[in-house]
Amino acid sequence: MGRFQRNKAKVDYAAVVGKYDRYSFVSPKKPKRQKVVRINAANGRANAAPPLTSWPPRGMHRDVVYHADLSNAVGWGVRANDEIFLPFALLDIRRRTIWQGLEQEVAGLAADAQACQHFDAIAQDMRALFANTRITECVGEAAAAICILERHPGGTMIWGYHLHAGTGIDQIWEYPKGGGVSDFLIVEAKGPNAGLNLSLFVPPGYSQMEEGWIANHLCSMDRNGHPAGQRIVNAMSLQFVNAHPNYNGASKSYYGVGPTSKHKQSRSRVFGMVVTAQWHADGRLGYVRSGLTRHFV
Repeated sequence: MGRFQRNKAKVDYAAVVGKYDRYSFVSPKKPKRQKVVRINAANGRANAAPPLTSWPPRGMHRDVVYHADLSNAVGWGVRANDEIFLPFALLDIRRRTIWQGLEQEVAGLAADAQACQHFDAIAQDMRALFANTRITECVGEAAAAICILERHPGGTMIWGYHLHAGTGIDQIWEYPKGGGVSDFLIVEAKGPNAGLNLSLFVPPGYSQMEEGWIANHLCSMDRNGHPAGQRIVNAMSLQFVNAHPNYNGASKSYYGVGPTSKHKQSRSRVFGMVVTAQWHADGRLGYVRSGLTRHFV
């Protein structure tokens, strides 16, 4: 007598072909990649941080103070006079502390309450932002304001990092001349090694910091009720028109100065300037500045 054999359940290969190869039983689906979540800058050293990786450096400038541990730093974030505060993750890569920082004196800062708020907002965001590119923007914004306070004193910040969000004009400084007349300085801030955004998809004269670009953003600020933009528009008697409606068939329109605008009769003036952040070997945050360009002549 032969051995008793159990009945084996038949496999319906047609039913599993969508999940497995019918011959090898290897799933045709690729394994999911492991998701990497970046929490904040503490996961790594920001690209815009000083190139020096050992702090404090020999010959550090007298206006700079290095804080090795922001969780136990006496005086950090407390402005006694003209100090700004720039926190960085892993500033000195040899230390075990993650958050370290630089405190730098900027002459004339304490006299400008708006500029103080500008720097305070930068310091706060540098510890909270997710994207490395945003840290670069913060460093550029800080360097631009340092430049204006040092190289173009006598003005007051009326638009800065603490007020704006997203793309557009970075900073506006006003220089009163008396009798309701003012000069205005519009500043584009760039982080280390960054440059202006030049696009082929905008009308001619509307690339970043060109006159059309400035007019378009001032028009937007005026319509949205931002006092800094309204201040320039009123002082210059600017009037805008939709110069490029639905440009190239897209939904976006571009505004420019209209033919009835009376800005040429205004005694106020508007200038533009680009400032790019640059670190010095002595630990200071410095800058490279362009010349002044006058607009709406």
